[in-house]
Amino acid sequence: MLNPLERLVRDATDTNLKSLYDAVVEESILPIADAFQSELSKILPSHKSKLAQIGRYFATEADRREATKFGILLLGVCGNRADAPLLETLVLHDEFTLFAALALPHVTDDREGTLWNIAQRVRGWGHIQVVERLNETRNQEIQAWMLREGSRNEVMDSYLAGICARTGNLHLALDRAEIDRPLLNGAAGIIRALIQGGPADSIDDYQDAPVAIQRYVNHVLKAEDLDLGHFLCVSEILQFVPADEGWEPRSSNSGVGSIPIFLLTNQLFTGNIIFHFSQQPVSGSGLGIHGSNRFRWYRSVIAGELWPICGYRLTSIDGKLSEKSGARGTMYDGRKHSFASAECLR
Repeated sequence: MLNPLERLVRDATDTNLKSLYDAVVEESILPIADAFQSELSKILPSHKSKLAQIGRYFATEADRREATKFGILLLGVCGNRADAPLLETLVLHDEFTLFAALALPHVTDDREGTLWNIAQRVRGWGHIQVVERLNETRNQEIQAWMLREGSRNEVMDSYLAGICARTGNLHLALDRAEIDRPLLNGAAGIIRALIQGGPADSIDDYQDAPVAIQRYVNHVLKAEDLDLGHFLCVSEILQFVPADEGWEPRSSNSGVGSIPIFLLTNQLFTGNIIFHFSQQPVSGSGLGIHGSNRFRWYRSVIAGELWPICGYRLTSIDGKLSEKSGARGTMYDGRKHSFASAECLR
């Protein structure tokens, strides 16, 4: 691509433009992006303005995605502040997020702030790519956001759970007598994703996991009206940590700490932890084989008896439903709706 680009810089003809366009769309630009930018720097000093002009043309006029990426690539090297609005628009498209996220810091004064703003606006793989580039931040606002929102995504949360836990210092954030509910909710999501593992970090890759889990459990024991996310997290912890051994020795985490799992189990089975995600039937009138054991009833909901019990009122994770359903901020009645009906979407 460098040769046709140089020809277009020297002589802006339709023929040279088509030659560059054909070269750009011939193959994926991602594998050669770094090498191309390195070579581009050799001709940059005397042609920066012209290269930026070409970049804007490709970024705004091209009808193929690879050509648009090429334009973004040029703006990341040769652009200026005037190009920021264009890049901020292109960054919202998942196909262009990585390229625009790398280009924007070069046309703005605040690299981390720019990346953080992007991370809050994009989802999917673009969200992952941007948050990964914040893994060394010392900005306390960004660290706090990473613990509360950073790992949540349309793609598996486990891709970012480890980065957010380490960068946000989850174990330290939980080391307070009282914490806000968004932090508690975020901690549940991170811990659960790490225990489940996946293509990125697992619980064994997070050195401070035992301390973080212990502190999370301590907060759960004191909290009220916990939602489904916490029930699932607690269930994961109960399965992961043997009740009679505390924290099972595992790789580098061995000996770091122990979980008061016996206390957690006792609190669950005696019904002292109240989960908000469903309204339990009154003892004797709907628990059936579960008797008065509240934890066993909750577990049955998750384990496969959800639909028979679905007549009892369930609430969404965030407590909100579609405004069009006329039930915003209210409980969801499983007897009135089903996935086969689009009534609540009208």
